[in-house]
Amino acid sequence: MRYRQIEVFHAVMMYGTVTKAAQNLRVSQPSVTSSIQNTEAELGFSLFDRTGGRLTPTAEARILFDEVDRAHDSLLAVDSLCNRLKEGSAGHIRIAATPALSQRILPSAISRFQKQHQRFTFDISSEHSPAILSNLDERPQSFHLGFTFGVEENTGLRTKNLANIPIYCVVPKNLLANLKQIPALDEPLDLNLIADLPFIDLYENEPLGRAARSLLLSANVSPTGLLRVHDHHMAAALVHKGMGVTILDSLSVHNLCKSEEIPNIVAFKLPGSPTLPITAVFSQNRNLTYPIRHFIDCVISSLESSLEI
Repeated sequence: MRYRQIEVFHAVMMYGTVTKAAQNLRVSQPSVTSSIQNTEAELGFSLFDRTGGRLTPTAEARILFDEVDRAHDSLLAVDSLCNRLKEGSAGHIRIAATPALSQRILPSAISRFQKQHQRFTFDISSEHSPAILSNLDERPQSFHLGFTFGVEENTGLRTKNLANIPIYCVVPKNLLANLKQIPALDEPLDLNLIADLPFIDLYENEPLGRAARSLLLSANVSPTGLLRVHDHHMAAALVHKGMGVTILDSLSVHNLCKSEEIPNIVAFKLPGSPTLPITAVFSQNRNLTYPIRHFIDCVISSLESSLEI
């Protein structure tokens, strides 16, 4: 299928009628009808059943549309890039990061990057780790770069460790009295002390969730599960509301302390001083251009200025 055939077929499928498709494409109805007929003749099968003046997509058309929809998005991306080049934009980067990183680190990194690359534009997505890892490939709309809290070995992906940040057991102040004893802040917390407290867990498909589960198993502690969440910030907010205790990375703790005038939390060190890696992830088949490498350096600089709690 040629570009114009894809454009017309996509419009008819999206808008349901030749009339609306023609209006959207700013062409005449006969030209849309002619394009569809020519496409059907070239393909050798019908795309629409025509009954009572209505067009009903055939089974073949519905199957074809899945691929045409992706191709149409790619063509729009090409048009958008051409417009940006015409307007003086030099490039475009598609980035995904976990919510905890996208909310604090990426804005600072983009600001640093734009000081040297003012003509670049960005698509930024806030995603959880599994969604990021499944969309790092060579498809036109895939992410160029992902930022996560550590990943396991994954065929087809490369990683770059950016930092290792400490993780803490975070307890709301209203539950401190429920601890059998309150350790000094410079002493590791015995996880047995939280065994009877409500626990806010993170899903184990998230690296922090796996790290928390490993620490609890090592201490032979099975706290009472209250809630299970994907988002580090959600876990931090629930602790701040006094709902329970959790295990959190230092960046999320820092963000909570900065966002609340009087944070209702105390962060205790953990035995062994465990850390959580922050990682840049990208397809092994995607070329990391100088601007993308420079953006990674900007993320590292932003992390270095944000890691103290």
